[in-house]
Amino acid sequence: MKGSNVPQDPDLIVRAADDLIGDLNPQQAEAVQYRGQALLIGAGAGSGKTRVLTRRIAWILTQFGAWPSQILAITFTNKAAAEMRERLTGLIGPVAQRMWVSTFHSACVRILRRDGEQIGLKSGFSIYDTADCERLVKLIGADLNIDLKRYTPRSILARISDYKNNLQGWREQLNAYAADYKPGQKGYQLGRFGNVEELYAVVYAEYQHRLAMANAVDFDDLIARTVELLRTCPDVAEYYRHKFRYILVDEYQDTNHAQYVLVRELAGVDANEPTQPGAVAAGRQGPAWITVVGDSDQSIYAFRGADIRNIQDFEQDFPNAKTIMLEQNYRSTQTILDAANAVIAHNEGRKPKKLWTALGKGEPIVGYAADNAQQEAAWIASEIARLHVEAGVAYSDVAIMYRANAQSRSLEEALIKAGLPYQLIGGTRFYERREVKDAIAYLQAIVNPADDVNMRRILNVPKRGLGARAESLVTMYADTHAATFFDGVLHVDELGAPTRTATQLRAFRDLMTALREFAVAHDGKPSEIVAEVLSKSGLLEELQRSDDPQDASRVENLSQLQSVAAEYEQKTPDPSLAGFLETTALVADSDQLPMQGEDSGSITLMTLHTAKGLEYPVVFLTGLEQGTFPHSRSMEDTSELAEERRLAYVGITRAQRRLYVTRAAVRAQWGQAAEMMPSQFLDEIPDELIDWKRREAGMERMRGGWGNGGFGDDEFGGWDDDDFGGVSYGGAGSTFGSTYGSARGTGSSYGSGSSSAARSGYGSGRSYGSSYGSRSTYGGSGRSYGSSGSSYGSRSSKSYGSSGSRSSSYGSGSSGSGRSGKVTTRRIAPSSGSKPKQNPGASTAGNGLSIADFQIGDKITHDKFGLGTVVDLQDKGPKSVITVDFGSDGVKRLMLAVAPIEKL
Repeated sequence: MKGSNVPQDPDLIVRAADDLIGDLNPQQAEAVQYRGQALLIGAGAGSGKTRVLTRRIAWILTQFGAWPSQILAITFTNKAAAEMRERLTGLIGPVAQRMWVSTFHSACVRILRRDGEQIGLKSGFSIYDTADCERLVKLIGADLNIDLKRYTPRSILARISDYKNNLQGWREQLNAYAADYKPGQKGYQLGRFGNVEELYAVVYAEYQHRLAMANAVDFDDLIARTVELLRTCPDVAEYYRHKFRYILVDEYQDTNHAQYVLVRELAGVDANEPTQPGAVAAGRQGPAWITVVGDSDQSIYAFRGADIRNIQDFEQDFPNAKTIMLEQNYRSTQTILDAANAVIAHNEGRKPKKLWTALGKGEPIVGYAADNAQQEAAWIASEIARLHVEAGVAYSDVAIMYRANAQSRSLEEALIKAGLPYQLIGGTRFYERREVKDAIAYLQAIVNPADDVNMRRILNVPKRGLGARAESLVTMYADTHAATFFDGVLHVDELGAPTRTATQLRAFRDLMTALREFAVAHDGKPSEIVAEVLSKSGLLEELQRSDDPQDASRVENLSQLQSVAAEYEQKTPDPSLAGFLETTALVADSDQLPMQGEDSGSITLMTLHTAKGLEYPVVFLTGLEQGTFPHSRSMEDTSELAEERRLAYVGITRAQRRLYVTRAAVRAQWGQAAEMMPSQFLDEIPDELIDWKRREAGMERMRGGWGNGGFGDDEFGGWDDDDFGGVSYGGAGSTFGSTYGSARGTGSSYGSGSSSAARSGYGSGRSYGSSYGSRSTYGGSGRSYGSSGSSYGSRSSKSYGSSGSRSSSYGSGSSGSGRSGKVTTRRIAPSSGSKPKQNPGASTAGNGLSIADFQIGDKITHDKFGLGTVVDLQDKGPKSVITVDFGSDGVKRLMLAVAPIEKL
C-alpha cells in the first residue's frame, strides 16, 4: 500500500488508482483524491454520491495507506448502509464486512455497549421504540396526575426529543423550571397550573430517571449519551479519536445538532492535539479527516430536528474546508432537471447549483387536474395500466408519492378497483404489530430483566389472571424498595397477594427464569430462543386456538419473526440475542423497500419524506394544491415554505424517465369538501415543460368561462379524447376504458374483475352531470368506482361548481395533449405602486378585504404579529394570499379571507 509500511490485509483487494477514478467525471475524481482535513461534497440529486463515497474509501485504504479499522462511514438508514457495504465488498473485497459502515444509531450502540458502563449504562441495555416510550410516559403521567388528553404522550415525547437533539440535559431544564422536584419522588404535585415548561421539565427528569432504572435508552439517547460519554470520559474519547482517523458522513444536510457535535467529538476537532509530523495523510494523531456528503437543497427533516445550518456553515465550522460540487446528474432527463432547478431557484440564501445531464431532453412532464381526489386516483390508475400494456413499464418501476399518509386512501382504493398490485411503504411497521411487539417484549425482558416497561407489558400477555391489581401490588413493592418490577415478581411471597394471584405470579416468575436460562445457553441462536419464547409463553398457542381469521395472519407474522432471526444468524459473524434485538430496534420505513434491482412486482406508494434517496423510472407526484403541498402549516412561515419547496425538489428528482404532476380541485378535509387552489410549485415549473392532459378541473373551467363571457377552447372538461385508448388495461381481468371519448363513444367498462356490459359513451358532445353524490359510478350499470364523493355518468342534486349550477357537462371537448400553460394561480409581480387587477372570480374576504385593496408597500396590522409591510400579492380569487414582513416576527404568508388583519 502506498505510503504504508504495515503488512497488507489479506481480505483487502488493492485497486490501482486508474481503477478507482478512470470512469469518474472530473469533479467526482477530484473529490475521491482530495487530501485534507475537511471536505464537503455538494452532491446534487442523482449525481453519483454513493459511488464517490465508496471510491474515496477505497482510495483512502489503497492510496493513503489507512487500515480498514481506521475508517468510520455513516449513513442514515440500514438499507443505505447495507448497499454501501455491498458496493465496498465488490470494490475492496471481504474486508468491507468488518468495517464500521453503519447508521449513526448503530455506531453509537456499538460504542455504548463497549464503554457505556462509564456513564452508568450496563452493556445489556434495552432500546425503547416509540411505543415503549409512549407507554413509559403514560405511566409517569398517571403517577403525576397529568391530564394526558391535554398533554398527549406524543407531544411530551416530541419536546423531550427536542431537548435531546439540542443536547439540553434534564438537570438544566429542572433547575430552570422545577428546581424543587427530585426524580423518583412520590406524591409530587405540579404547582403552577398551566406552566407547560414546568410540566415538560418534570416529566423529562422522571422519564430519564426511569430509563436509567430500567437500564434502557430511547433513540435520541443513543446519540446524546454517546456525546456525554465522549465529553465526560477523556480516555474513551482518546481511544475513538485515535481509532477513527477518517470519518465519512452521508446525507450531512439531515444531521441534527447532537449528531453534528458527535462528529466533532469523534474527530477531535476541538481537542487541540497536534498532527503527526511527516504523516502521509491523517496519521495516527491530531484531528481526523472528515468527508461529508450532502445537498442543502434536499434538507427535508427539520421536523425531526435536522439543522440545515450544519451543511451551510461547514466551511466556517471546520478549518481549511474544501467544497466540491457534483452537478452532473446520471438519473433523470433534462426536462425533469429543468423543472427541479426552476422550483428550487425560488429558495433564497442557497448555494447556487444547476443540475445537468447528458441523457437528453426526454419526454415532457405530464399534468392532470382532477375534479376531486377520487378522480385523480382513478386517472393515475388508468395511466399506470396504460403504461404497463402499451409501453411495457413494469409495476415495480412506478412510484406514487404524496405529502401526507392520509392521501394514500383514495389512491389505494383506485388501485384495488383497477386490479393493480401495490405496496404501501410507511404503514404499520412489521415490528410495531401487536403480536410481534409482544414477542419482542419477552425477548427484551429476558436480555434485560430491569426493563420495567416491557416486563409490565408481558405480565398478563397472553392473559394469565394477572390484571391491574396484581400489577399494582408488584409496582408498590418495587417503589417501596427502590427496586425493579421484576424484583417485585421475584419477591412474590412478600407482596401479601391473594392465593390465586400469588400462584400465577410464581408461574410467571418461573417462566421468565426458565426462558432466561435457555437464552443464556443458546445465545448464539436467536431463532431458537424466539421459538422457545413463542412456545413456552403461550403466545403462539393462543393465536392458533383463535377462530378470528385475523389471528391466522398474526401467526404468520410470528413465524416471520423467527425467520428474520434465522436470517440474522446466517448473515452475522457473531450472532447474539442482544444483537438481534438491536437490528429490530433500528429499522426504518425505507428499510421495507426492496434492494436496488430487485423486482417487487408492485407499484410503490409512499410519502415524499420516505422517498428520499430513491429513484424510479416513473413517478406520480400527487396532491399539488395549496394547503396540501405545500402543507397548510407552511403558508405563514417562509422557512417552512422553503423546506416544502426542498421537498418538491426531492420529489421531482426521484423520477428517471417520466414525471407526472396531478392535483384535485376539491379534497375532503375533516369531513368537509374543500376547494383547493393549484400549488404554487406548479407555477414555478416553466410552462413549456408540462403537457397538460387536463389543465383545469370542470368547475374551474366553468367559472373561468362565465367570467370571460365564454368557455374558451375546452368547453366540457371531461377526460380528453386521447386519455384512454381502445384497449383493455389492468389486472385480474379488469377492462379499462375501451374508447373513452373517441367521437362516437361505442361503449366502455371501467371496473375490475370483469368487463361491464353497460354502454356508456364518453364521446364528444355527450353531457354528464357534474355530481359529487354519495354513490360513485363510472359510466357502468351501477358499477362502483372510488369512494363516496364522486359520481360520473349520473345526475345528483349536489353539484360543485358555481352557485346556482344544477349540472355541468363532462364529455371530451378538444384534444388535451399538448395543451400547456400556467395553472390558475396568478402571482402579482412586486412592482411598487401598481394596483393589481381584481380576478373576476375573486370574492371579498370575510373580513371585508379584497386583494384589489392592496399593493406592495402597504402597511397592515395583525392581531398576533402587529405592524407589517406587504411585500408580495397572489391573486387567487377567494383564496388570495398576501405576504407580509412583520420585522422581528419574520415574513408570513396570510390567506386574505381569514387573516385577522386591518389595512392602515
